[in-house]
Amino acid sequence: MSLCERAASGSALLWPRVLLFGDSITQVPAAPSAASACVSEQSRRGSPPPHRAPRAGYNTRWAKIILPRLIRKGPGMENPVAVTIFFGANDSSLKDENPKQHVPLDEYSANLRDMVQYLRSVDVPRERVILITPPPLCEAAWEKECVLKGCKLNRLNSVVGEYANACLQVARDCGTDVLDLWTLM
Repeated sequence: MSLCERAASGSALLWPRVLLFGDSITQVPAAPSAASACVSEQSRRGSPPPHRAPRAGYNTRWAKIILPRLIRKGPGMENPVAVTIFFGANDSSLKDENPKQHVPLDEYSANLRDMVQYLRSVDVPRERVILITPPPLCEAAWEKECVLKGCKLNRLNSVVGEYANACLQVARDCGTDVLDLWTLM
């Protein structure tokens, strides 16, 4: 039965679900370039927008605690067609300048692996998991933001690049897809 026939007959329509799980880069739906806005625009043809589970200021340490509350195994949870994991911008904060958000590189990698393994444990196939690397940082613009907030520059592009490379490695190790924003941007 086609989609139109189902709708006309009054049958329930089950739309594909996409979970965008990330920090504030994922969150800002008002920004036309936000990841959620792009996916939402692409999926607009009659389907609901993707479910966003963004956490402003969050890092992978906090995200891996929250993920089991968002996706659970069992009835009532339609299996998502894709789950993106987009963290690293906050994790890569400089430890001395932003200890609350900083996550050491090896822990960042382990946290990403843990999240992928958790998704596998609740029957999300690895081919439906997409890791997204943190994008490059414009240090000059970020430094201006930091100064306006009364703090020092707390991120460096070279450090963000190390986290992007770690994300790529985790994707290779786990056999998941990866969107390499670091390279693309």
